[in-house]
Amino acid sequence: ILTLLASSVRAEIFRDDFDDGDLRGWTFVQGAEHGGIQNSALVLSSPKAELEAEVISVVDGIISSDYEVSVSVKVSRLVKDIVHGPHIGLRAHTDPLLDPFIESFQRNKKLQRLLYEQSYQFILGYEDIGAPDTKKGLGATIQRVEVFKNGRILSEGKLRAFRVFDFRLHKWYRLKIVAEGNRFQCFIDDKEMLNFFDDTYTAGRIYLSSGSGNRVHFDDFEVQYEALAVQSRKQLTITWGEIKGGFH
Repeated sequence: ILTLLASSVRAEIFRDDFDDGDLRGWTFVQGAEHGGIQNSALVLSSPKAELEAEVISVVDGIISSDYEVSVSVKVSRLVKDIVHGPHIGLRAHTDPLLDPFIESFQRNKKLQRLLYEQSYQFILGYEDIGAPDTKKGLGATIQRVEVFKNGRILSEGKLRAFRVFDFRLHKWYRLKIVAEGNRFQCFIDDKEMLNFFDDTYTAGRIYLSSGSGNRVHFDDFEVQYEALAVQSRKQLTITWGEIKGGFH
């Protein structure tokens, strides 16, 4: 019985440094015309400061609860609102209440992002700290989608945690997020920035987003995850046991 339980969930890893110019293993949910590889990095460039113009690319096939995600990030254009900031989405999924609308979402580019709105988002941007001026920082948002009886759909985010971080444009930073059970930790250049607990979402997909109106560069992406449900990814993933066996 223990053997069966141990083999039902596998720790795996997916890496992409974008050096080969190939986005195999990624799917654009929205804004494919404004995203691609440039100078060996994934560049997502949202043309307008509107949610409908957000550029989103999701990692194929991974549905998991626990993640350790690392990615190098450089922002070259940023709007002054953390809700619209570039971010990493974790445990993204669709609320069952949206099932009647799914087909229309897949046909409508402006609505496709709603398929991934139920998620935790770790965002670089600006936030009002209570002073006359806004401050740059790193925020964690719980994103929700609500469906009303009249068919109206509302997407909104609730800020769960925030830390001031005066990051510079055109400079690379290493961002790492660890999601284990109901605990979330976030690091920038190995310095812990956020540490909080939340039980809202238990599992889902992972994606990268430009936010709205921004231009953001991602490089050296790596995710370790517990494989709850994974599509065929033999060319993209390596079991943790195989990787660990290569170190001495």
